[in-house]
Amino acid sequence: MKKLLAIALLSGVIASPAWALFETNKQLAATATVTLEEAVRHALTAVPGKAVEAEIGKEDGRTVYEVEIVDVNNKTQKVYVDAQSGQTKIDR
Repeated sequence: MKKLLAIALLSGVIASPAWALFETNKQLAATATVTLEEAVRHALTAVPGKAVEAEIGKEDGRTVYEVEIVDVNNKTQKVYVDAQSGQTKIDR
């Protein structure tokens, strides 16, 4: 019984930060004027290839999408897309 209780408590400890992060990202997305789909399109215009991951977050105090792209040379590149303006910045 103690083992089951410990597992249940540990699950709550692990899930709480993940849920908080989900809620924060949801709030950031709600304030963005650029959608995730638009951000991926902007990123692929800057770096042609295949988008493999995209997420919203904060970078230097601004809300940005971080889009990970495998380019035509099979190299992984990160492109940051401003969630308000759509401007892109390639992480080199």
